Amino acid sequence: LAVWQQSDGTRYDIWANRYTAGSGWGTAALIETDNGSADSPQIAIDANGNALAVWYQSDGTRFNIWSNRYTAGTGWGTAALIETDNTGGALYPQIAIDTNGNALAVWQQDGDATAGTRYDIWANRFQ
Repeated sequence: LAVWQQSDGTRYDIWANRYTAGSGWGTAALIETDNGSADSPQIAIDANGNALAVWYQSDGTRFNIWSNRYTAGTGWGTAALIETDNTGGALYPQIAIDTNGNALAVWQQDGDATAGTRYDIWANRFQ
């Protein structure tokens, strides 16, 4: 699986594609459907071929952290907001996943509504 940001001429979207040995690359899929520009996708894949992708995306006021889950044999789910702190923008998510499919996403978040006085590290767990 690969994830990337791609411009549609107005904003950046997050796309994914799957490579199957013997068949090659499949058809690219848009994995987010929010209206804001998105950036910095990351992906982690477990031993069963399931994956989680994370990225940050603008809501017009601030950046939020989003995620989407890929289930082997089924495909991508629906993008979901995984952070809800409204004090400051969230950026640069990273994701790790274990062999059982448990995942941990971490990101940098402005810890002050006035922006730029302090940055915190936040996390959210998927199990």
